[in-house]
Amino acid sequence: MTQSTAARAGRFHQGRLSEGRPQTLDAWRVTTDDAEVAARIAGLLGGQPRPNEGRGGLAHEVLTNRESVRVIMDGPGAVTARMVLWSSKGVIHHCDGSVFLSPQEKEGHSCGCPPRLEEKRLAARYGRGPTPSIDLAFRIAAAPMLGEFHFMTSSWMLAEQLSDLMEALERVGGSAVCDLTMELVSLTTKAGQNVCYRKPVVTVLGSPDTVTPEPPPTAAPTPSSAPSPARRTARRAPEPTTPSPPEPTCSVNVDAAMLRRAAKVLGTSDHQETVIAALSKVVAGRQQTREFARLRERVGHIADIAGQALRDADSSLT
Repeated sequence: MTQSTAARAGRFHQGRLSEGRPQTLDAWRVTTDDAEVAARIAGLLGGQPRPNEGRGGLAHEVLTNRESVRVIMDGPGAVTARMVLWSSKGVIHHCDGSVFLSPQEKEGHSCGCPPRLEEKRLAARYGRGPTPSIDLAFRIAAAPMLGEFHFMTSSWMLAEQLSDLMEALERVGGSAVCDLTMELVSLTTKAGQNVCYRKPVVTVLGSPDTVTPEPPPTAAPTPSSAPSPARRTARRAPEPTTPSPPEPTCSVNVDAAMLRRAAKVLGTSDHQETVIAALSKVVAGRQQTREFARLRERVGHIADIAGQALRDADSSLT
């Protein structure tokens, strides 16, 4: 899987940083260095261009009204996927899940990662193995002339989808129209807590000559003043001419050591799920509050996995 060499017009994100704190969003955020591109994105997807206050070096951002955007991906080569393990000194493991991709003296040799994705995920959860690093390259179907955008993520859920995605792109046999969606997921943890979060999903629809470049209208989320994600009421997405960018769903300070302990209490399987479960008003009862206070008191140091978690988050938050 090789990455396109075309110039990047901008990036898509599921979240942002505000005053150094990660915030998840209910609709796509787009960043770019080109003011004209930002203005066009706002016209197509809703929202208003404004200065990018997060990290990442791109000057402009647009908080769109779209949780699903129709895009064009140029075959399997539009997908770059690898596995990376970070430490305080940088990358210490870089592979494709089976063999090393670097350093040069290890390239092509077995990386030692477990064969099953769930086993890989468990090893990464405890800091013993790498996490996904996925880069999707695409053009916006309604305005392909804007150039190539990228969405970078460490989502295990998208990693699970990659094999099917690559096969679907291969079947189209060229440029493929796809829907890039922040799909709402509601679940109950092993501890019986209800949580909601959004996972990235790519749906391959067909070739450009058989699929309309503009997806049908979808429901947009209500503002974050709702009591909890599980209780939000959907509304029709406004037209691009009446932009109304969504507010962030939540804002958190990340302490990965505490998250690992919290995951055991809540029965959650990754950092995103744990953060949402911990901060959701659904789990903010007295018992959970006391438990998290106790966990915070016992945490003395941030483990090496904290650096890994924060760097992985940067690929989608900045």
